[in-house]
Amino acid sequence: MIFKGSEACPRVTWAIGKVFTDAGFPPGVINVITAHPDDASKITTQLIASPVIKKVNFTGSTNVGRIISKLCAEHIKPCLMELGGKAPAVVLDDADLKLAAKEVALGAFMNSGQICMSTERVIVFKSISKEFIDVFRETTKQIWPESHVLISKVSWEKNKNLLEDAKKKGVEVLFGDRDTSAEGQLRQYPTALKGVTKEMDIYYTESFGPSVSVLEVETEEEALEIANDTEYGLSAAVFTKDLARGLRIAEAIESGAVHINSMSVHDEPNLPHGGTKSSGFGRFGAQGLEEWVRTKTITFPK
Repeated sequence: MIFKGSEACPRVTWAIGKVFTDAGFPPGVINVITAHPDDASKITTQLIASPVIKKVNFTGSTNVGRIISKLCAEHIKPCLMELGGKAPAVVLDDADLKLAAKEVALGAFMNSGQICMSTERVIVFKSISKEFIDVFRETTKQIWPESHVLISKVSWEKNKNLLEDAKKKGVEVLFGDRDTSAEGQLRQYPTALKGVTKEMDIYYTESFGPSVSVLEVETEEEALEIANDTEYGLSAAVFTKDLARGLRIAEAIESGAVHINSMSVHDEPNLPHGGTKSSGFGRFGAQGLEEWVRTKTITFPK
């Protein structure tokens, strides 16, 4: 296995490789490659074209995933894609608001929101919206009192531009959005927005940062319409005290996984994990082991 790490955080890849080496894997079983960003495209292309490589697994953005999928098709190489997300969290009118607020705060702002499963949209019933927002605001302050660091200047500028675009078009900032650019550390406070519309870039764009949109609805049908109004379908969450109702909503959400009364950043190693639509195809986890087995038929006459 050749493990090509992100150019933005190569030491993480090195550490994972070292774990396998320390565990006793023989030399050559796990191979770690890191590259300068300027060389990444050439190295990836060469790896995919090599006859040594039998299958490709990519975790990253949807845009890069499209490029890699096309390269794999040209070389008739099977591939597994785990790509972007725009995870919704549906807070129904019978939800435990303290639980929902805590799980949304964790799901939206953990790792500065830089997780493909991060909650980016909170779809909440209008009848409980004000109470939920109050609890959500206080819970976020308790869990995340400091500003969050983004991994690169490109990511920081993307999130800044998304927020500026939304504010120009009339969004209400519920909390966060304090300017920390003077610190020179690419920071952003956990930010929640209300009144996000389809005309705002942040409605459809994966921010991959510590910001979340709070969208109000009055019916389950409206909640599902908004939850599925995205090209992505990786992870989602539903909050309700009625399990049957939660299951009904979960089944209707177009997503590889839906977690009832738990945050969207949630996957179990013993369960299949992966997305639908532009979030990719194929599965990780226990079932994912089958992704790496090639079936071969051998017969002989009696």
